[in-house]
Amino acid sequence: MRNLLAALALTLAPALAQATWVLQTLIPETVALRTPTTEIAFDLKDYPPKAFPATFPASNLEGGFLPVQVFANAPGVWSLLLQIPDLKDETGAILIPARQVLYRVNGGLWLRADGTPQIVYTQSGPTGDWLEIRLEFALELLGTERAGRYVVQALVTALRQP
Repeated sequence: MRNLLAALALTLAPALAQATWVLQTLIPETVALRTPTTEIAFDLKDYPPKAFPATFPASNLEGGFLPVQVFANAPGVWSLLLQIPDLKDETGAILIPARQVLYRVNGGLWLRADGTPQIVYTQSGPTGDWLEIRLEFALELLGTERAGRYVVQALVTALRQP
């Protein structure tokens, strides 16, 4: 009986072996952007307006705004910059100056583009997730613009301050 108990104890005793590893990763400091691929269009169906200057909001943006999503994971200050250049013809002549393109951020005040990169949003520290910033656009016409199709590219940049 004693041999039976000893054999039973050996079979019930757990066998133990272990190995350990050091798990290591490096998450890089980053500021990243996500934007929809769309054109910003202004529908001038009520042109000419009753009076000039007249402002026409962007007409093809879902919800009336362009969602720009920013992700930042580093400490420090980062900024979102928007640059809208002058609208020019194929010879480089200015047809509509950038200052006639208006924008606003998250429903704030309407501001004028000036052709240079303008800081439109600043935050300190990580976003924690993708942070959505809503940009709205409008076009101001003075009545002196020539007929034609105008196309310009707006540039959005996220920049971490050193």
